Amino acid sequence: MTNAKELRSIELASFTTITTGISVVFSIIIAIIIAIVISLTAPKGASVAIYLIPTIIVGTFMFTIYNTFCEGLLYNLLAKRFKTIFIEIKDDKEIVKISTTETAMMLSIIATIEAILFYLVSVLILPLFLSTMMQTLMYSGQQILAYQVYKLLLVISQPATIAILIFGTLIITFVFVLLGTLIYNYLSGRGRGIVLNLVKENDYTAIESVDGLKLAIVFAIISGVLNLLFAIIMAISGTPITNSIGIVLIGFIGGFVEAYLIAIFYNYLSPKLGKLKIELID
Repeated sequence: MTNAKELRSIELASFTTITTGISVVFSIIIAIIIAIVISLTAPKGASVAIYLIPTIIVGTFMFTIYNTFCEGLLYNLLAKRFKTIFIEIKDDKEIVKISTTETAMMLSIIATIEAILFYLVSVLILPLFLSTMMQTLMYSGQQILAYQVYKLLLVISQPATIAILIFGTLIITFVFVLLGTLIYNYLSGRGRGIVLNLVKENDYTAIESVDGLKLAIVFAIISGVLNLLFAIIMAISGTPITNSIGIVLIGFIGGFVEAYLIAIFYNYLSPKLGKLKIELID
């Protein structure tokens, strides 16, 4: 049996806690990989590279708390003024349909507001963070990477960059989310929907666990198709075909691996940190 549900609100504490936990686990893995790569390419910078690990982990921890809390809060506030996201759930576990326009509009507005807030915060914090990273890279012998960070610092300080960031975020997020939900609805109609183990907890519905393989397959296809569209645009603009193929492969493989790891980390951390809770209304 299929039931249509309205995602009325997100429980902020559970959303922030579990999302931060998953992000920190990812940051630990990424930080270790970066430190190993720097140590292998510049052995003299091995001791300096170690300092990048806590920097990346703590930075991820702080940013994720801020970002996820803002996302949940903005959704709850906007849900009172705009059409919310509707989902259809089959047998109380499989998501068989997601509203397209409402989802794209809601997420694009949230992303745009976040982009504006991120810019306001980054005026003071980001240059300091990038400058510290640039100095660390220079001491470790990574002058090329340090120069790239320096160029990034110059780019983000330009007014034109800010305007592109804001309007680009609104348009691009809307288009890609719209396409992503359309692809998802097509896949779910053919038995490829995401499967969740849902339990009722007071006024909220808690996600007990996530089927990792189902989630990974869906996101691999969506990410791969979206990257394929992006690769076609890049190829038309003159990007070498090998680069375009690489973009598509990264979409498929990266989407699968990332989604599968998210499911694994969620299933492992949710009993310890708390399950994600959402308010679903008939």
